[in-house]
Amino acid sequence: MILKIKLIIFLLLFYGSAHSLNLPQEIMQGSLVIGQDSKVDQIIRDGVSIKLSKEGYYVFAVGRDRVDPISITKILNDEVVSINEIKIIQQDYEMQRIDGLPEQMVTPLDDDILERIISENEVIKEKKLIDSDHIFFVNQFIIPAQGIISGVFGSQRILNGKAKSPHRGIDIAAAEGEPVIATNDGIVILAENDLYYTGGTIMIEHGHGVKSIYAHMSEVDVQVDDIVLKNQRIGAIGSTGRSTGPHLHWGVMHMNTYVDPNLLIN
Repeated sequence: MILKIKLIIFLLLFYGSAHSLNLPQEIMQGSLVIGQDSKVDQIIRDGVSIKLSKEGYYVFAVGRDRVDPISITKILNDEVVSINEIKIIQQDYEMQRIDGLPEQMVTPLDDDILERIISENEVIKEKKLIDSDHIFFVNQFIIPAQGIISGVFGSQRILNGKAKSPHRGIDIAAAEGEPVIATNDGIVILAENDLYYTGGTIMIEHGHGVKSIYAHMSEVDVQVDDIVLKNQRIGAIGSTGRSTGPHLHWGVMHMNTYVDPNLLIN
């Protein structure tokens, strides 16, 4: 059977596939790709099988720095149905410099603070790996707050002259207390009032490992295991955690890979 699959793959690559995958020929870095195919029983992305719902829905993320094409193979009854290659469009990321921050907020040196950060990061890592069978992610995402976009996905931040990790979401600047709503239906998997870096923080799982995260909030109005609906209020804009002013940090990820939220709403 393995030899048969390899032979079909070779023939498809050599002669081309006549089967339409309904997938884009090219995709931008930071995209969340959502598809459906009820006529296959397995989808392989870059050699690894990805989750397929009983309705045929699947999802995968294109990382910020991905440059190599993505290979998608569809299989039915152990036979290759089609193979597709998706080319990557590279984004031009911004550089953002923020000076004048308290040094302990840029490079925390206190042992107690370091221990707290490590502990909080471990919790977040565990939450990122949650992978439910829900398919809320197939619905259109909406922006979770109204305001001015003050930070964009992928930008490289330099804090007090020290290069930090690229920005993993977008920042929406607004007055403290303005409402924050759920970007899509889902289940609350994290609800904290005072994380060191992100302050008031909520994480919602939308199924198949797709999650949205909301940070720096002054109010957290939901609890873990709450089912929330798109457009439902979940909290309020704030400036908690490491923040230079009232705003919402909104991020979207698939498992450990962050995507550009702006691409989901535009």
